[in-house]
Amino acid sequence: MELTLIGLGINSGDLSFSAFEKIKSSECVIVRTELAESVKFLKEQGISYISLDDEYRKSRNFDTLSKNLAKRVLSLSKEKSCCYLVDGAVSEDSSCKIILKKHKNACVCEGVSKAKYALTRCGIASPSFSAYSAYDLDKFSRFTFPLVIFDLDNFVLASEWKIKLSEFIGEEQKVWLYIDKQPKLISLYELDRFISYDYSTAVVVDEIPLLEKTRFDFDDLFDIVELLRAPNGCPWDREQTPESIRKNLIEECYELADAIDQSDDDKICEEIGDVILQAVFHLIFAKERGAFSKTDALSDECAKLIFRHSHIFGKDKVTNASGALDVWDKNKQIEKGFSTPSDYVLDVPKSFPALLRTQKSIKRVSKYQKIDATFSSIKHAINEILEKLEKGENVVKNSGSLLFLACLILKKLGVDGEESLYFAVDNFVSEFAKTEKDFDCEKYVESLID
Repeated sequence: MELTLIGLGINSGDLSFSAFEKIKSSECVIVRTELAESVKFLKEQGISYISLDDEYRKSRNFDTLSKNLAKRVLSLSKEKSCCYLVDGAVSEDSSCKIILKKHKNACVCEGVSKAKYALTRCGIASPSFSAYSAYDLDKFSRFTFPLVIFDLDNFVLASEWKIKLSEFIGEEQKVWLYIDKQPKLISLYELDRFISYDYSTAVVVDEIPLLEKTRFDFDDLFDIVELLRAPNGCPWDREQTPESIRKNLIEECYELADAIDQSDDDKICEEIGDVILQAVFHLIFAKERGAFSKTDALSDECAKLIFRHSHIFGKDKVTNASGALDVWDKNKQIEKGFSTPSDYVLDVPKSFPALLRTQKSIKRVSKYQKIDATFSSIKHAINEILEKLEKGENVVKNSGSLLFLACLILKKLGVDGEESLYFAVDNFVSEFAKTEKDFDCEKYVESLID
């Protein structure tokens, strides 16, 4: 049977003429709730309807309510032609979204939007904005300004949205609260301090100028660096090139690693920001030379994560972390088009620190050939170096071989050479700092051998 979804709008009389004609000719008129102001028009016109207010009392939560409302409407529409009327707009109603997915032939007569109405009542005219039902708190993550949260019908929701929005804009930020049919300019922390919340209550957040913000996101950082790079920007920032600040990225990464080692959350937070800043610089350099955009870089990274985690997003199966790494490596080789083992091994960056490059290279070669070292080979290498030193010969090549053999031994033991050497050096420096002048280096080294 025919089913028409109709938005009643906000106030009595907001109903469009075509929607009113549909209602008059319908066999069954259903209203989501008769408590809405816009339902008064139906009463004034003497139109009989079925109210679904009883579903509110029976439903455990808002999601269940929407499903129950949709189920009830779809059931009634099987028997006779129906009009389902919701306050506000059809596009803002969760039960209507469910119905439209299940009833492909349903007609729609759109109504005045709750979000747009609240926006204009607060004196904001914008062709584009973000709008969320207050009951969609868990779905809220991405938005643009202006932002409207409608259906804010109780102080519990208001409190939850205060906490949520504070993360993005700060609790001191001025926002509009549309309540008691009037807009009020308040600080966000005041959002849950009112009494008369109802279905018409909404919070509206207008565009916030950059210099008035206390909370920022990735796009804000990008915009700030672009301003610094602009013709009238900062002389230092304008002079930078990918080559001139290459070392800065490396330094910031090491500073972040140091903060992690110290388990200092404040410092970790700061250093993560510094690393992201360096990445933003390189994204802007790329944009300026027309190489790629930030969306290109982020899209490539997301696509790579999805492709390489085929045990999560695809058909591969793993049971542990080792298996996950194997799948990652397999997919990485496919992705990069490696056709030979050499392609895979030569892909290890030469810019890596020597110890890290050695470990990575050994790990990759070991996937194709057995590579091993014994303790006797280490002793032999050490004796050879000592003999050459006694003869006054050059031992640079032999020294490198010794370090390489040590990496093989560490791999055999399942030890990360970079980490183990880090802790060894850290302990050495700490021991020296404790005693300074009394520190006996020879005894310390002997203790390591013993």
